[in-house]
Amino acid sequence: MTHQLTFASLYNYPTDAILLPITLRHGERIARADAYVDTGSTFCVFKRELGEALDLKIEAGDPLRLTTVTVTFDSYGHMLTLETLGYSFDVTVYFAANENFKRNVLGRRGWLDQVRLGLIEYESKRYLSRYEN
Repeated sequence: MTHQLTFASLYNYPTDAILLPITLRHGERIARADAYVDTGSTFCVFKRELGEALDLKIEAGDPLRLTTVTVTFDSYGHMLTLETLGYSFDVTVYFAANENFKRNVLGRRGWLDQVRLGLIEYESKRYLSRYEN
Protein backbone atom coordinates (compact mmCIF):
# COMPACT_ATOMS: atom_id res chain seq x y z
CA MET A 1 0.00 0.00 0.00
CA THR A 2 1.34 3.46 -0.87
CA HIS A 3 0.51 6.78 0.76
CA GLN A 4 0.79 10.30 -0.53
CA LEU A 5 1.48 13.40 1.54
CA THR A 6 1.20 17.00 0.40
CA PHE A 7 3.12 19.92 1.86
CA ALA A 8 2.76 23.66 1.50
CA SER A 9 6.48 24.45 1.52
CA LEU A 10 9.87 23.03 0.57
CA TYR A 11 13.08 24.28 2.21
CA ASN A 12 16.69 23.22 1.82
CA TYR A 13 18.82 22.88 4.93
CA PRO A 14 22.59 22.66 5.48
CA THR A 15 24.13 19.21 5.31
CA ASP A 16 25.67 19.35 8.79
CA ALA A 17 22.42 19.77 10.78
CA ILE A 18 18.67 20.17 10.38
CA LEU A 19 18.36 23.77 11.57
CA LEU A 20 15.45 26.17 11.28
CA PRO A 21 15.38 29.91 11.86
CA ILE A 22 12.95 30.68 14.69
CA THR A 23 11.42 33.76 16.23
CA LEU A 24 10.08 33.77 19.78
CA ARG A 25 7.57 36.48 20.74
CA HIS A 26 6.32 37.47 24.15
CA GLY A 27 4.30 40.67 24.21
CA GLU A 28 6.28 43.24 22.24
CA ARG A 29 9.61 41.45 22.79
CA ILE A 30 11.23 39.36 20.05
CA ALA A 31 14.18 36.94 20.10
CA ARG A 32 15.59 35.24 16.99
CA ALA A 33 17.84 32.20 16.73
CA ASP A 34 18.41 28.95 14.88
CA ALA A 35 17.03 25.74 16.38
CA TYR A 36 17.71 22.07 15.72
CA VAL A 37 14.83 19.86 14.65
CA ASP A 38 14.96 17.00 17.16
CA THR A 39 12.26 14.36 16.82
CA GLY A 40 13.69 12.60 19.89
CA SER A 41 13.09 15.60 22.12
CA THR A 42 9.71 15.68 23.82
CA PHE A 43 9.71 19.46 24.30
CA CYS A 44 10.97 22.63 22.66
CA VAL A 45 13.92 23.79 24.76
CA PHE A 46 15.87 27.01 24.32
CA LYS A 47 18.89 28.72 25.79
CA ARG A 48 18.21 30.79 28.88
CA GLU A 49 19.47 33.95 27.15
CA LEU A 50 16.59 33.81 24.64
CA GLY A 51 14.06 33.86 27.46
CA GLU A 52 15.91 36.71 29.12
CA ALA A 53 15.88 38.62 25.81
CA LEU A 54 12.08 38.31 25.99
CA ASP A 55 12.20 39.81 29.49
CA LEU A 56 10.88 36.58 31.02
CA LYS A 57 11.57 35.70 34.63
CA ILE A 58 12.84 32.24 33.77
CA GLU A 59 12.31 30.59 37.18
CA ALA A 60 8.73 31.95 37.33
CA GLY A 61 7.75 29.44 34.64
CA ASP A 62 6.46 25.89 35.12
CA PRO A 63 9.42 23.80 36.37
CA LEU A 64 10.39 20.66 34.48
CA ARG A 65 13.43 18.45 34.95
CA LEU A 66 14.59 17.14 31.58
CA THR A 67 16.87 14.20 30.85
CA THR A 68 18.89 13.61 27.70
CA VAL A 69 21.28 10.79 26.84
CA THR A 70 24.11 12.65 28.55
CA VAL A 71 22.69 15.11 31.08
CA THR A 72 19.77 15.98 33.36
CA PHE A 73 18.89 19.65 33.74
CA ASP A 74 16.20 21.99 35.03
CA SER A 75 14.04 24.06 32.73
CA TYR A 76 11.02 26.33 33.02
CA GLY A 77 8.01 26.48 30.70
CA HIS A 78 6.55 29.70 29.37
CA MET A 79 3.64 30.31 27.01
CA LEU A 80 4.65 32.41 24.00
CA THR A 81 4.48 32.60 20.23
CA LEU A 82 6.90 30.45 18.24
CA GLU A 83 7.38 31.38 14.59
CA THR A 84 9.30 29.50 11.94
CA LEU A 85 9.27 29.50 8.15
CA GLY A 86 6.10 31.58 7.96
CA TYR A 87 4.15 29.57 10.54
CA SER A 88 3.15 30.88 13.96
CA PHE A 89 2.06 28.89 17.04
CA ASP A 90 1.05 29.88 20.57
CA VAL A 91 2.73 27.17 22.62
CA THR A 92 4.57 26.39 25.83
CA VAL A 93 8.33 26.17 25.39
CA TYR A 94 11.04 25.58 27.98
CA PHE A 95 14.13 27.60 28.82
CA ALA A 96 17.12 25.95 30.44
CA ALA A 97 17.85 27.20 33.95
CA ASN A 98 21.60 26.88 33.42
CA GLU A 99 23.35 29.52 31.31
CA ASN A 100 25.75 26.84 30.00
CA PHE A 101 22.96 25.13 28.05
CA LYS A 102 23.78 26.33 24.52
CA ARG A 103 21.38 24.48 22.22
CA ASN A 104 17.95 25.44 20.88
CA VAL A 105 15.73 22.46 20.11
CA LEU A 106 12.38 22.10 18.36
CA GLY A 107 10.78 19.02 19.90
CA ARG A 108 7.58 17.03 19.50
CA ARG A 109 5.36 19.05 21.88
CA GLY A 110 5.05 22.67 20.88
CA TRP A 111 6.42 22.32 17.37
CA LEU A 112 6.31 18.91 15.73
CA ASP A 113 2.72 18.38 16.97
CA GLN A 114 1.78 21.59 15.11
CA VAL A 115 3.18 20.67 11.68
CA ARG A 116 3.51 17.97 9.08
CA LEU A 117 7.20 17.44 8.39
CA GLY A 118 8.88 15.50 5.64
CA LEU A 119 12.64 15.04 5.33
CA ILE A 120 14.72 13.77 2.46
CA GLU A 121 18.11 13.70 4.16
CA TYR A 122 20.24 12.75 1.15
CA GLU A 123 18.89 15.80 -0.72
CA SER A 124 18.91 18.11 2.37
CA LYS A 125 15.24 18.93 1.79
CA ARG A 126 12.49 19.45 4.32
CA TYR A 127 8.81 19.73 3.52
CA LEU A 128 6.54 21.59 5.90
CA SER A 129 2.85 22.39 6.36
CA ARG A 130 0.62 23.31 9.29
CA TYR A 131 -0.95 20.20 10.74
CA GLU A 132 -4.48 21.42 9.86
CA ASN A 133 -3.68 22.00 6.17
